[in-house]
Amino acid sequence: MARSTKPATPSKAARASLGSSGTKKKQLSLMSFFKPATLSPSMTPKVPSSPLKTKSFSHDPSSDKENDNSILQDDTRLTDTPLTSESEATPKKSVDPKKPLSEFDDNRSHNSSSPSKRRNRSRSVSYAESDDEEITTRSSKRTKVLDSEDEDEEDEFVPPAEDDDEDDMSDFIVEDDKESEPEVEEDDEEEEVTRPKKEKKKAPKPSLPPRTKSGGSSSSSLGNKFKSGSSYQATGENAPSLAVKTAAAAPAKKNFAKENEERYQWLVNIKDSEKRPKDHPDYDPRTLYIPQSAWSKFTAFEKQYWEIKCQMWNTVVFFKKGKFYELYENDAMIANKEFDLKIAGGGRANMKLAGIPEMSFEYWAKEFISHGYKVAKVDQKETLLAKEMRGGSGVKEEKIIKRELTSILTGGTLTDLNMISDDMSIYCLSIKEETLDDGSKVFGVAFVDTSTGELNLIEFQDDPECTKLETLVTQVKPKEVICEKGNLSSIATKILKFNAQNQIWNSMNPISEFWDYDITLETLVKSKYYEAADLDDYSKFPPALKEAIESHKVCFNAFGGLLSYLKVLKLDESIMTLANMNQYSISKSKTSNLILDGITLNNLEILNNSFDGGDRGTLFKLINKAITPFGKRTLKHWVLHPLMQIKDINDRYDSIEYLMNDGLELRTILEQSFTGLPDLERLISRVHSKTLRFKDFLKVIEAFERISTLINQVEEFTNEESGVLFKYIKKFPSELKSIIGEWEDAFDRAQAKNDVIIPNKGIDETFDESYGKIQSYESTLNEHLKEYKRTFKSNEIVFRDSGKEIYLIEFPNKLEKKVPHDWQQMGSTSKVKRFWSPEVRTLVKELLEQKELHKTVCDTLKFRMYERFDKHYSVWMSTIKSISSIDCLLALTRTSETMGYPSCRPEFVDSEHGLVDFKELRHPCFVGTTKEFIPNDICLGGESNANFGLLTGANAAGKSTIMRTTALAIILSQLGCYIPASLAKLSPIDRIMTRLGANDNIMQGKSTFFVELSETKKILSNATTKSLVILDELGRGGSSSDGYAIAESVLYHLSTHVQPLGFFATHYGTLGDAFKNHPQIKPLRMGILIDNNSRNITFLYKLEEGAASGSFGMNVASMCGISEDIVSKAEVAATEYEQTSKLRRRADEDKVAKLSLGVQSDFAWFAGDKIKTLEHDVLDYNEMVKQRALETLFRMVD
Repeated sequence: MARSTKPATPSKAARASLGSSGTKKKQLSLMSFFKPATLSPSMTPKVPSSPLKTKSFSHDPSSDKENDNSILQDDTRLTDTPLTSESEATPKKSVDPKKPLSEFDDNRSHNSSSPSKRRNRSRSVSYAESDDEEITTRSSKRTKVLDSEDEDEEDEFVPPAEDDDEDDMSDFIVEDDKESEPEVEEDDEEEEVTRPKKEKKKAPKPSLPPRTKSGGSSSSSLGNKFKSGSSYQATGENAPSLAVKTAAAAPAKKNFAKENEERYQWLVNIKDSEKRPKDHPDYDPRTLYIPQSAWSKFTAFEKQYWEIKCQMWNTVVFFKKGKFYELYENDAMIANKEFDLKIAGGGRANMKLAGIPEMSFEYWAKEFISHGYKVAKVDQKETLLAKEMRGGSGVKEEKIIKRELTSILTGGTLTDLNMISDDMSIYCLSIKEETLDDGSKVFGVAFVDTSTGELNLIEFQDDPECTKLETLVTQVKPKEVICEKGNLSSIATKILKFNAQNQIWNSMNPISEFWDYDITLETLVKSKYYEAADLDDYSKFPPALKEAIESHKVCFNAFGGLLSYLKVLKLDESIMTLANMNQYSISKSKTSNLILDGITLNNLEILNNSFDGGDRGTLFKLINKAITPFGKRTLKHWVLHPLMQIKDINDRYDSIEYLMNDGLELRTILEQSFTGLPDLERLISRVHSKTLRFKDFLKVIEAFERISTLINQVEEFTNEESGVLFKYIKKFPSELKSIIGEWEDAFDRAQAKNDVIIPNKGIDETFDESYGKIQSYESTLNEHLKEYKRTFKSNEIVFRDSGKEIYLIEFPNKLEKKVPHDWQQMGSTSKVKRFWSPEVRTLVKELLEQKELHKTVCDTLKFRMYERFDKHYSVWMSTIKSISSIDCLLALTRTSETMGYPSCRPEFVDSEHGLVDFKELRHPCFVGTTKEFIPNDICLGGESNANFGLLTGANAAGKSTIMRTTALAIILSQLGCYIPASLAKLSPIDRIMTRLGANDNIMQGKSTFFVELSETKKILSNATTKSLVILDELGRGGSSSDGYAIAESVLYHLSTHVQPLGFFATHYGTLGDAFKNHPQIKPLRMGILIDNNSRNITFLYKLEEGAASGSFGMNVASMCGISEDIVSKAEVAATEYEQTSKLRRRADEDKVAKLSLGVQSDFAWFAGDKIKTLEHDVLDYNEMVKQRALETLFRMVD
């Protein structure tokens, strides 16, 4: 509770007699980062040997451990009891991890006006390694500084302030070189018993000069230095100098700075481990060269740090120190530049440092990753107490806390659900390219979603334009790419980079890092991920992996690069043993699924819009109404591969109709059951890797119990008339109920919610024995408390915990004289004092040691539980797949209900020729918005209608929109969703292919005209009679004559020989004249109203039959605000050009026959038996297509 008033500061004599006070409360949060004061033996009070540090904190006075049931039920005492450790930090405050740490320092500076703080400004900072690197006997020499008011702030990392922050500096200065002036405040809060310090000579505080211009430049450039693709060059001018210049008045600090500069000279001119400078073509940014002379001068802690850091120089390394994660040297500079975290210049272990509380690691790691950095996490493998228990060999390396690299986090390989904000899969993709003798390309690709453990393999042969690769990358959108140095062609590289944003690239050395076939196979066998009788036994390998080994060597080579990278990240064991591997298919069979290539996905904005790459206005955004995260991922797969078979489509529609009408009660049950389900697919993957918190494991158990209950409920509702829903429910594994029932009484669920594992008695003998010892120690301590109450005849005596010191005996001050002399005082307030008796101190030490052992027992027990759960992985995954499929049906149902009026269920017909017939069709993505959309009728194909619509009209009249609307309506229809139309009748479409917009592709090195013709070539090669083709403005990238000729020939070939359904939008007004008699082409236009006097144009956005009279460019130019003078001159020039062109065309028509060149060419080919050439150019040129082509030719002649 905050004090309303503050007592006056006592005199110096009073302060000396009373000891230190709470006014030094700000020092405590940084005490653990500075070397403790050294006291002379004569001045050091006798302290009983104990691993516990003498320290106390205020606690709730209502807690009496004798009568408090929490003695036996305290969650934290079972697996996460605060133990004596290397720092003197106290229990944590609930700190908002998003709050910049610099704000904590600012808050401290507000109260810097007290006399004690003004005196502190003259003190100098003593930098040294933290307590966790010191031998524990020093704990008896510590100076206690405490104030209960701010004890919650102790976990706030406050680095030493810079030279311009004297107020902040005073908050955490620790002075060993100046006589102590302890003082006290009279209040009801904590006071500390202090030990006098040994007097030393006073040393003036060094003054740090302002940063030089070059130094500032270094700091500002260091952030980008570590990002992928950085061209940062370290030179003497821009490399960060580690020397800290000090004033001449402080020779000690100057000597330290000079020595530090010499010791870290190798950071000025950075080289990789092979001594290659940054401008070397083979420079490896991942490694750092440290000379042998530097290693010999490192302290034990520095050696421990640099052994890890030199192997991951381009990775931000978070180093665990007590209750903090610290960043050193360049990592600290990055933290300062990117997030304004304060730098402790020349700080702990002779290195610059910045730090964060351990509880906010996930937040800060996510922030670094979002800025393009990789993050490494180095954890302590033992506590200070555990280090004491193991002892030391006398070698200095053995005297420090053991630490090891536990994980490396990158944007494409995150596994912690708290760091993943997207429900969609995040892929890390490895790719290998080979060129065959005939010039064609073969790609092997392996990509993994580390959060679910799903690994996909694919090998495919591609065309020179890498069409299949572009489709794959558009579907997968990899966050991270792994490739072999110098392997990928220019076009493959550009495709990968163009189709993804904020991508992370890893170019790995051949053989040594990007493993080849032989090394990959050898590593697989030696790692023993799967059981094998001998080195040649692959029978237990996942089928997809076994197939890659035997038949797809390029794919297996790509897998080798991925496996090598996963090993570096320490993810290989969990991914490989999970064995969730599949053979990926870019495009499902055209007999079962509608094919959408990468160009179409982008042009129609299926997954991402063309504006900012987000999902606003996309088709997937429209229908993504799934409830569960894994349901959303399945729905994306459905969108990428719509159905093709009429029966499958109708089964899906039957389910949606059932859920919208007769199945409303069932739908309510399903939606209520699915709401709140966690991401089970990701969580069971964490169970397999044994990295899941136990409280999250409880969520998994409860979720599957809810699903088991749901299965029993829904079976009575469904029937065969409910379509595919009935099949999904029947696919639930029958053994789910019995398997999940085994976990009903396996552990204490109330304790599990606090991340504490307590199995029911008899489940685990080892746990029962260890837990029994803890209870025995606690019972004995309570017996001692009862004895003390009887001895001293007071019920006010209670046990109190204060930070890491537990079971302190709290006496009211009136009984102070009765306290035995051999009791050790640990703390006090104005009303009570706290002690340890010899017997309690011994019992507490033994209790803490037992709890340390109990942690290992609990971890082992947790792993055994996870292994038991993981044995039924196939059952869990089968259940998840059924739930996700049902969730997708619910999403389509909800989307169908939002289509407004009119909306309908499409009717599918099986026809030899393609058919699309929509009445009053509206754009589905505009449904529900405030904008009114004009409906249109679309009719293409069938027995009596032309296949192609030749669409002309003014600019901005809506031609592109009507074509996109038609394509999206077809996709929705074959997904099984109602569409915004009054009537819909169509035959299944096998492929949608588009050529829209006039866009170049600078990233891929393609001009506008090149992009147009490349996309057109793919359409001509892959379209069939059941495809939908959309061509917009073909030919405008070339000259008028070239563009017109290309547009005419392509339209003729498509409509006559390929015979798909489609639209051909153009501004070549005379193009329609060449196809007046073509039976498969009908002229269409977008309706407009023209005011010739004012040049105003009104767009009706209504599709009409007939050709437009022009493009009305002058009207649009006037509407756009171009000056009247320019528009009038342009109109005169256009009129003259048009008259000249008409005269020339009439003269040409008089000289030649009026048959189009396409018809003349076809007659020549048929007569010369060259028509067989078309069989190689047209994908499906069967006899029926040939017959219809001939009929078209004869009808045009007639």
